[in-house]
Amino acid sequence: MRRLRAASAYVMRHVGMAGRIDCLATRDTEGRAGFVLVVHTAQHIPQQAREEIRLFFRRKLTELGELRGEHFMLTIRDGDDLSHAHRAHSDSSSARIASAVAAANHEDEHALPADQLADLRSAVRQRLHERREARGHTEYAPLHPAPLTDLGSLPER
Repeated sequence: MRRLRAASAYVMRHVGMAGRIDCLATRDTEGRAGFVLVVHTAQHIPQQAREEIRLFFRRKLTELGELRGEHFMLTIRDGDDLSHAHRAHSDSSSARIASAVAAANHEDEHALPADQLADLRSAVRQRLHERREARGHTEYAPLHPAPLTDLGSLPER
């Protein structure tokens, strides 16, 4: 893995990329070995070019003898990715996440995205409300934090 990381750093320098590389060994369900390279860089790497970069890294690492047919995955975390992570909503909820995923994968092309997102968000809220109501009629009891009490000295025996 050290050799693969060193060879990947060499390829990065060759194409003018600067940053850090994490190398992870993987194994799929059939027992085949593979590698995941995660490149962390402050540079801007266009989304359109990432697949071409992955293919280039695979070809160069194979030519250098570090890959011998193993599965290979390259993930690039650039400065834009890191800044988007810092701008994420801190008040994320399951309704917000579920509606965003549903809106991105919805096939109705006639609805406007804002209207569509609002409709999906209200549908998710309705389903959550119905589930909470149904849960109230069952024996399900979620765990609650234990109330804190004042602690004093223990009585002597």
